[in-house]
Amino acid sequence: MTNTSSNSKSAARRSTLYRLIDTAPTDDGLREALAEYYAQNEDFTVESTQVDGAPTVAIWGIVGRKDQADWCSTFKSLTGKDAKVSNASAAGAILVGVSGGPYAVTYGMGHLLIEPTKIDPGFGLSFCIRAVESDYIRQVTRNILDSRARVDRSTVPGGQSIRGFGIEHYGEVVSRLAGNLGSVSMTFNKGKPKKVGIAAADSLKIPLGVKPVDLISDLKEITKVSQTASPVPELGFIDQIRALKSTNKQVSKLENKLAHALGSRSGEPLALTLPAECEEHEHSANSYRVKIASDRYEVVDELDISAVLDRLAPLAVADRLDALRSGYIQMCSDNEGREKVSRQVKAHKWLAFEASLDSDHYFHHQGRWFEVGDNYLQFLRERLDEVFARPASIQLPKWNSNWKEEEEYNLEAVKLIPGAVCLDRKRIHTKLHPYGIEACDIIGPDNELIHVKRASSSAPLSHLFAQGWTSVDALRSDRQARDKLRERITERSSTHSYDPNMKPKKLVYGIAIKRDATVSRKNLFTFSQVALMRAINALENADVDVEVIPIPQ
Repeated sequence: MTNTSSNSKSAARRSTLYRLIDTAPTDDGLREALAEYYAQNEDFTVESTQVDGAPTVAIWGIVGRKDQADWCSTFKSLTGKDAKVSNASAAGAILVGVSGGPYAVTYGMGHLLIEPTKIDPGFGLSFCIRAVESDYIRQVTRNILDSRARVDRSTVPGGQSIRGFGIEHYGEVVSRLAGNLGSVSMTFNKGKPKKVGIAAADSLKIPLGVKPVDLISDLKEITKVSQTASPVPELGFIDQIRALKSTNKQVSKLENKLAHALGSRSGEPLALTLPAECEEHEHSANSYRVKIASDRYEVVDELDISAVLDRLAPLAVADRLDALRSGYIQMCSDNEGREKVSRQVKAHKWLAFEASLDSDHYFHHQGRWFEVGDNYLQFLRERLDEVFARPASIQLPKWNSNWKEEEEYNLEAVKLIPGAVCLDRKRIHTKLHPYGIEACDIIGPDNELIHVKRASSSAPLSHLFAQGWTSVDALRSDRQARDKLRERITERSSTHSYDPNMKPKKLVYGIAIKRDATVSRKNLFTFSQVALMRAINALENADVDVEVIPIPQ
């Protein structure tokens, strides 16, 4: 990899590049893209100029030079020495009004000088997936959708194929890439090809020309690649789903839609879903503490969307989301709400919502907003339609409205499946799973793992889909889990032929939604579709057959 130094003789210098949105390519427009705190700070210089004829605003100064380092008092307390030093970092930014931009080139702590709402989210990543060499990826950062906000960062210093990182195309959001830049015509490689590394997220870390004419030429090349090149085939999926930052201009519009939906009973795509951190406590919960738009919590024995809407609907639209974020829901094991089994989880993390803006599709899940591309949705829908169309190898009965608990349904179901055993609420505990997992609700005559769920909407089903993969993974990799499952089976049946030496070969999801006669892909929330597809891929990669059986009402 070429080292582009800061020597004045160098043709290019590694810089950090942002693309600006909602910014006019004029002096006034570029100044509005500066963070107000620094633009009006007497310690910073802001001047208008030009770069190769393009309108430009330059800003520079020192960040934090008047602030004493926060460890100085501790240093003196421990040593008696008065270390009077401060934290100081140089910061500079050049905002250039060119076609395809405007762009901001930053140095040092220069990113602080740009107003966050003016930064084009995902710009660097969008360029990277069109220009990087897919066989020389050095680092990938990804968020796992159906997890506890887990961020996974994998690094291979020498680089490798994107396939080597094991990225799941469904349910994982790539937020940063680093690798080798492919064939582009830029200042750093004029004359002869050179390998250079880039890193991309919202920004793009890349060598840029140090002469005015070269900088403008490089920005034009970056614009051309971003606007006209197709993503590298192995990386195209990255562009199809992304998390939105709170500063994204679409978020305020989406939250306005959500706030209005919170006061509506007109069938909005709105539902409660189980936060990932509460999944392990689901079967222990017999009541819930709900504190929303109130100074005190109330205890409810059944949690549904009305528990939220009833408390928010009387509020002004502008106050609903604040009340949701400052409120909480907490799971309790007793009926009176005295025995807590989960922490207080902010109420907005229990909410699922979907919305469209300007033909783009978004969903709110676990307190975050995600954008989903059309190609992603189309492929997801086609794949799941095929899964739902598969013939069922096991017949599950209709759901009688008189059955209030899933256990009642499961006990009736095993009467129609010769050799099956009901294991509902029979959790297994191992060293690897000390809180316990539910291997299945019903084990079939040929060791099929059958997971059953009747939900008030499709939103909570993502937990069911994740639960299925968790049980298979545990039973495949942990002999103790298989032995514990055999113990649970023999507690209910002395004739079932379960063999702990055999690993799972089939998993069945039986699903019902209370207000829908039948379940199909069409009445699943988008993130539930993503969770199902993620589970199916993981199971099939483990050589486990998957069936989805809609349970009619």
